[in-house]
Amino acid sequence: MDQSNTIRELEQKVAEADALAQMKSNFLAMISHEIRTPMQSIFGLLELIADEKPDEKIAEMVKTAQGSASGLLEILDDVLDFAKMDADKMELDQFEVPVRLLVRGLLEALAVKVHGIDVELIDDIDKDVPFVIEGDPKRLRQIIMNLCGNAMKFTNKGTVTVKVSTNVKHITVPENGVALRFEVIDTGIGMSKEVCDRLFKAFVQADSSTQRKYGGTGLGLSISKKLVELMKGQIGVDSEEGKGSCFWFEIPTRAVDEKSSAQNLPKLDGISVLSVEDHPQGAKEIVNSLRSMGANVESCPTYKEGLNLMRRRPFDVAVIDQGLPDGLGLDLIKEIMNERPNTGLIMYTVRDDVGLSHSLTALGVTYLTKPASRIGLGEAVFDASSKSAIAGIDGPSRLLIAEDNPSIQDILKRQIKKMDIDVDFVDDGEQAYAAIQTGNYGLVLTDLHMPELDGYGLVKRIRDEEQGTDKHFPIIVFTADVQMAQRETYLKHGFDECFLKPVSLGQFKRLLIRWGLYSEEECKGEKPAETKEQATGDDAPVIDRQAMIRQLGAFDETALEMLNMFVEFTQPEIDTMLEMQKANNLHQLSEIGHSLKGSALSAGCTHLGQAASDLQDGAADGKPVDHIIEKIVSELERVKIEVDRLNREGIKSANIKAD
Repeated sequence: MDQSNTIRELEQKVAEADALAQMKSNFLAMISHEIRTPMQSIFGLLELIADEKPDEKIAEMVKTAQGSASGLLEILDDVLDFAKMDADKMELDQFEVPVRLLVRGLLEALAVKVHGIDVELIDDIDKDVPFVIEGDPKRLRQIIMNLCGNAMKFTNKGTVTVKVSTNVKHITVPENGVALRFEVIDTGIGMSKEVCDRLFKAFVQADSSTQRKYGGTGLGLSISKKLVELMKGQIGVDSEEGKGSCFWFEIPTRAVDEKSSAQNLPKLDGISVLSVEDHPQGAKEIVNSLRSMGANVESCPTYKEGLNLMRRRPFDVAVIDQGLPDGLGLDLIKEIMNERPNTGLIMYTVRDDVGLSHSLTALGVTYLTKPASRIGLGEAVFDASSKSAIAGIDGPSRLLIAEDNPSIQDILKRQIKKMDIDVDFVDDGEQAYAAIQTGNYGLVLTDLHMPELDGYGLVKRIRDEEQGTDKHFPIIVFTADVQMAQRETYLKHGFDECFLKPVSLGQFKRLLIRWGLYSEEECKGEKPAETKEQATGDDAPVIDRQAMIRQLGAFDETALEMLNMFVEFTQPEIDTMLEMQKANNLHQLSEIGHSLKGSALSAGCTHLGQAASDLQDGAADGKPVDHIIEKIVSELERVKIEVDRLNREGIKSANIKAD
């Protein structure tokens, strides 16, 4: 009986303790929410005062108040995190985490705090550490930031090093996985063993004098410990008074194969993105990540270049860092909103600043903390692009296309038929120049290589006439030359944008939306075709049906009609090629290779297009090309045989439509 009463009493005390913990958690969450709500008004008013451009004394007070408000919200976030953990309500996300970008981005953000003091921030990442792991990037960032912030508080001179290795000492390496050890090593004042033993408890610092001298709530290390334990890892510290400290944590994880994860990435086909990022590694990561999802990305490192590019041409989305060498990303965003009010905007920064986040949210700008996963960055760009609308151009909403290749003209006409836009075609630059003088066109899309006057000559003539005026007529180069797609190249020649052949229907639509010639509303609900990765080399089919779907929306009777026309127009070009071969006219052979490359790739004839590209390059370099010409003739015969088969058997059995 006594034993039974004891058990009931224990159960009651456990229930009371649980209820008390829940009440404490709810109370902290409620207090955090109630304080945060009026803080939004404070932030808003401070921002409005700053926008009024007050005198220097008032501006300095506003800046101090904004910093204090941000500090208060950071403390509230710590309290709320602690409350969630105390109530076992903290959940971790599982995304891709680029380890090197995470660490280097953090040190870049912390570099502001060591300005003016003799402390160097160093990263030391072993070569065998995977480039991308699976984990929660936000919480990993929070742990490392807490440990680095703690190290910097107690280091007046020397170094703070973030080391990452696979040399774990306290946890077991998971099967088919990897374990990582993160160390934050400082040359600061160090601590005794007694202090180390109690350091990870909530609201505890080294001692009361430390709290008075260095400030803080003492929650950072406690939260870090709980987060590491949620990750099934361990955390600790090794230190000696006067000799610095090493805070470490070890976590089990898994290396991510970027190719295998590509199937989950959002489709950004045809979306035009401007990235303004001065850190070379960060810029490379952004460009590579977004291009892997199909976006067209331009990258520049400065405020000035970013603004000039945005004034020159519209982009669907701009991804902008806050700390630029010649200005603040927030100011650049405000200028872009005036220049291109319909551009989707993302602030992508290592600064985890609550005040900045609030300011950007009020402007309708996405705030994204580095390093985001590829999926996170891609989804942010996709969402921002869906908010962008017609950019608008000065002049009529009629398109002029200068293209001398009849096969490519035919493809473009079929694509345009699906969009119901006003367009005219001309065969060379002289005709294009005369048409522009009528004032009937707002945009020109021109090939580079044309008779009479080529694309280079056309844009030079227009730009020369604009010298000394405020006029600027938009001209887009339409070419199969990959080198021309580099921003420095097409801008140097005077073009506003480069459009690479072959072009998909979705890319064409997106281009026309950007320049205000096609309504965003007409594209709503459309999805890019679900296509397999385009095969190349010997694996590519004679006619790549998926490429045809991307361009025409379906592989159907219209596609077959276009293929028949391609064969008809190409045979005379092949005959001319054979004549130039006999005359050993390498210049003309290179020109024929260029023309055939564009039309063949646009018709989905991958092998033939590659052979034509080889002819263009080989003849231009003065190399022997007889074997390439032989291959071109052979490939065209293969295309003819396949087209004949489709004509005989019909295309119904092969009819594939884009979803």
